[in-house]
Amino acid sequence: MRKFLTFLFLALVALRPAAATADCGGSDLITALPADEQARLRDLADAVPHGSGILWDAERDGRHILLVGTMHLYDPRHEATMEQVRPFLETADAVYLEMGSGDEARLQRMIAAEPSLAFITEGPTLPDLLGEEDWARLREAMADRGVPGFLASQMRPWMAMAQLGMTRCDLEALQEGKRGLDGMITAAAEAMDKPALALEPIDTALKAFAAFTEEEQLDLLRYGLAQQAGQSADQAVTMAEAYFREEIQLIWEFTIAQSVDDPAFSAEELADQIDRFETVLIEDRNAAWMERILSAEGDTLVAVGAMHLPGEAGLLHLLEEEGFSVTRRPRMAK
Repeated sequence: MRKFLTFLFLALVALRPAAATADCGGSDLITALPADEQARLRDLADAVPHGSGILWDAERDGRHILLVGTMHLYDPRHEATMEQVRPFLETADAVYLEMGSGDEARLQRMIAAEPSLAFITEGPTLPDLLGEEDWARLREAMADRGVPGFLASQMRPWMAMAQLGMTRCDLEALQEGKRGLDGMITAAAEAMDKPALALEPIDTALKAFAAFTEEEQLDLLRYGLAQQAGQSADQAVTMAEAYFREEIQLIWEFTIAQSVDDPAFSAEELADQIDRFETVLIEDRNAAWMERILSAEGDTLVAVGAMHLPGEAGLLHLLEEEGFSVTRRPRMAK
């Protein structure tokens, strides 16, 4: 269960899969699996509608939508994707992302005005909630990322986990002004005097955590801490490498496979948590986004986290149900 929560948090909630740069270390856990297990997981992924691919064309009655499955932190391999996206962006009538132009700054101002959205403003703080040993590990991990202990102590558990999901290399890239594929698309659109519009209110992801209890979030954080001394770099590399192989659904199947052997939870409890994650973090948001996508006029570029594309509740299948023909566009790597 905790493996599942951690992998899914990195892939869906924080929406910040780590860049797989050579100096950050780590190895691909999927390709290290025995061949028969890799084949089993890929068979499961292949059975899901649109399980592979990050670039898709959807067309209906002369309207053209280009859907781009994104990864949200910098990786030099995004440049090749941008070369394919840019010609469509130049002629697009509308551009939609999870967060629009200026939303990041607006979100920061919102949290500054209402710190309780992301920080514990009353009651026990993380040193009390985690216990001495786990708090010491968290404080050390945060210090390695340049976050002082007094600030880390007051983070809500999900926010602390989001910080753990970023490697030192990720933070250095952010400090240098390097952005993920969404940021690249937003910057390119702004340079063309095309506003990048938001698919949802900027606090949607924050409010999504109301579906999970504090204890569930603390369990997630504790497992993330355990991963820091184990396979945290491997997890980040695994997701990034699968992303650039365009094996998006495979990330999900691998996550579940790594979780089923956890003896702390029954199969029923695991299935319940998976359903909750799918509903809160994928299905509900996808359904809300569809209203905005369908109401847009003309050719539209839609760039969202890649995990929102596959599956019966994925954006691609939802568009098919609205009469769009959907075609994968192979990504041309450099």
